[in-house]
Amino acid sequence: MRPHIDLKRMRYIVEVARAEAITKAAQALSITQPALTRNIAEVEEELGIQIFHRLPRGIELTEEGEEFVARATQILGDVDNLISEMRDNKGPPTGRLRIGVAPPGFVNYTSDAVQDLASDYPGVSIEIISGSAQTICPRLLHGELHLVIGFSSYLEKWRELEVHRLRPLDYGIMMRKDHPLTRVDILHEVDILKYPAILPASVEPVYSDIATRFAANNLPPMQPQYVTDSWGVVTKLVEATDAFYPITDSRANMERLAESFFVVQNVVKMQTSFVGLAYSPLRPKTDLADLFEDLLIKRLA
Repeated sequence: MRPHIDLKRMRYIVEVARAEAITKAAQALSITQPALTRNIAEVEEELGIQIFHRLPRGIELTEEGEEFVARATQILGDVDNLISEMRDNKGPPTGRLRIGVAPPGFVNYTSDAVQDLASDYPGVSIEIISGSAQTICPRLLHGELHLVIGFSSYLEKWRELEVHRLRPLDYGIMMRKDHPLTRVDILHEVDILKYPAILPASVEPVYSDIATRFAANNLPPMQPQYVTDSWGVVTKLVEATDAFYPITDSRANMERLAESFFVVQNVVKMQTSFVGLAYSPLRPKTDLADLFEDLLIKRLA
């Protein structure tokens, strides 16, 4: 009798795809490697496809495997949501909330709300996945994530998403305290842009906005001297060089930064940015997602 492709085998394959290694996935699933390998082979035989390419080190999804994992993840997410909502009707919220963050730096805006959720509802599991919008938004559409937090301007480029603007962000240019520009009485945009730039690798709106200002001032095309997503590296570069770093943050954080750095606002002309929260309108919003949104709005306010 041919094996049935049940939810358990779906979870096995999704976990192997995430781990990119059968041994690592077997440990996470508390199953032996031979048993996991046999389950995968049975599903492949049942479907008549190859889900994974076996490599010298690890595995990778085939094209058909990518399609299977995307659909399986969506199905498993629906099942988890259904079970969670049924349980929620009988007591405190439980289940798993999967949050996407794009760019990674926006995880700072979630920390207080995540703390509140974990403290008030200890039965809830929370998973935070960060990356660029190009990698995170498709996972939201496929049902792998419940919501995504990021720059509203960039999330809104994904027309398939429902995006809520939660809070405007201040914009400024950060330089070291004894930067040569501190001795200039009236600063102009071009004065700043002539210095080396430090830019984040994963914040696309900031990168494109700065590039536009170079063109508007008839300067050569922008070539950032330093590119990093590490805040620690940014602060060390600012302190050690004449480079500037464009920063988008809350007003309170801007004021705190100004205690240690030379922060210039309203000189370089940038678009107004907002913290955005995105959902997939094709997927029903879960009670946990609603609960987290309420906590997030309260904290951002």
